[in-house]
Amino acid sequence: MKILRSIAALRELDRPVHLAMGFFDGVHRGHRQVIASADTAGALRGVLTFGQHPLSLLAPEKQPSLLTPDAAQKAALLGDAGTELLLVLPFTRELAALSPCAFLEALRETGHVVGFSVGRNWRFGAHGAGDAAFLMAYAAEHGLRAVVNNLAECRGERICSSRIRELLAAGELAAATEMLGHPFGVAGVVEQGQHLARALGFPTANIRVAQPAALPPFGVYEAEVCVDSARYRAVANLGIRPTIDEAEKVVRLETHLLDFSGDLYGRHLTFELTRFLRPERRFASVEALRAQIAADVASVR
Repeated sequence: MKILRSIAALRELDRPVHLAMGFFDGVHRGHRQVIASADTAGALRGVLTFGQHPLSLLAPEKQPSLLTPDAAQKAALLGDAGTELLLVLPFTRELAALSPCAFLEALRETGHVVGFSVGRNWRFGAHGAGDAAFLMAYAAEHGLRAVVNNLAECRGERICSSRIRELLAAGELAAATEMLGHPFGVAGVVEQGQHLARALGFPTANIRVAQPAALPPFGVYEAEVCVDSARYRAVANLGIRPTIDEAEKVVRLETHLLDFSGDLYGRHLTFELTRFLRPERRFASVEALRAQIAADVASVR
């Protein structure tokens, strides 16, 4: 999958592109439907998205937590959905100020955009003035293809990122996963830690959770992770390590991979949370923590 960072870079393509447009947080089943509809014959299946949620600039107090705050994880999910070309635009005040017509003109004038796909509720341009009807009219006027997708549903309920965030926050991991259409994952680069888990006999791969992140409740989860094409079952603790005294408390995912040996430092990994085991809690002693970790591992095995 080729990744571009500016509209101007579209001019360098050697093939036309049909762009699915949206923020696509979580890359859920509805998003995948929009991406699949970017299917003009002979054209690349493209996705236009933004590096930051628009509300982070326009109304920071309203910015939602994100299902995919990690850019590499989001790009990988978009690739899995069939994206051949990914255009990631920085969401700036200049971009936000473009009228709907000016935004579409900037894309059309590259000479390579032949179609657009969106969800029925997508809005674009300054003050959200552009909508599906505007896009359809613009495309018809300029001989472009436009596909407006109806909103996807799951068990009679509309699929949307905000609803998936609510399900996660309520601990309804299975329902959130069903709406996503893929396991909910936490991604990041494995960091050097204090080696406390290793001293307890359960070495972990530790990542700081990118923010602002939409997460299920803090606790211990059964998980899976792919390392060099091999999949490993794992036990993962999501939270702030209340048993460990430290000056700075940040949200981490600490994951013990079953039957794995090797060095993961510096690797970017996505840990898929598949089952909730227990809440995170403070233990009276390190020995009590060791015993509980052993019990968690036994439960997953």
